[in-house]
Amino acid sequence: MQSVNTVATDADVSETGTRLLTKRSIHELVAQIDPNEKLDPEVEDVLMDIAEDFVESVTTFACSLAKHRKSNTLEAKDVLLHAERSWNITLPGFSGDEIKLYKKQHINDIHRERLALIKKSMATDTRNSAAQAAANQKNQTPKPSAPAASP
Repeated sequence: MQSVNTVATDADVSETGTRLLTKRSIHELVAQIDPNEKLDPEVEDVLMDIAEDFVESVTTFACSLAKHRKSNTLEAKDVLLHAERSWNITLPGFSGDEIKLYKKQHINDIHRERLALIKKSMATDTRNSAAQAAANQKNQTPKPSAPAASP
């Protein structure tokens, strides 16, 4: 019968063989930021899962972009396009000028609501001012002429 520590160690070894990011590399990254910081094992596992999901997402989408271009070769521009469009990540050393020309402007929902309110208030103000002008014209009666002064 194996001890619990041996089973856990075997599981870690088998996982690191297929993992892109190891617990050791996570510790090294954390040590670069703060040498005194320690991570919980659950946090390490979550960070490894997030890194794997990110890499899988980027490679899957980049491969679909290459396929869309009718190419059998995955090129840097495929990865770059997905990274910039979906994750807002720019990769140094690669020209993204052609991609930036087509980049959509990001407008969040709050901004859209504010624009809608502004347009609505402008339309209401325009209607109100036109109605007021018409009412003012109707309500204005010609002033009686002043009696002529006799000598």
